[in-house]
Amino acid sequence: MVMLALPLAMMLVLAACTTNAGVSCIGFKPIRPAIADVDAMSGGLARQILAHNETGARLCRWKR
Repeated sequence: MVMLALPLAMMLVLAACTTNAGVSCIGFKPIRPAIADVDAMSGGLARQILAHNETGARLCRWKR
């Protein structure tokens, strides 16, 4: 159930985030885990964080 909650939450956030189409990216920030967290995280979580950050860079023009 927990593994399903993160992707669903990300979809809700992504649905509200566009460039200049009237919806802002306020509240949608990059995820920057600490090195200790990176060492302990699963491959699935790492892929979800990467997808989140790549989407934010594309839609919200974050700097990479």
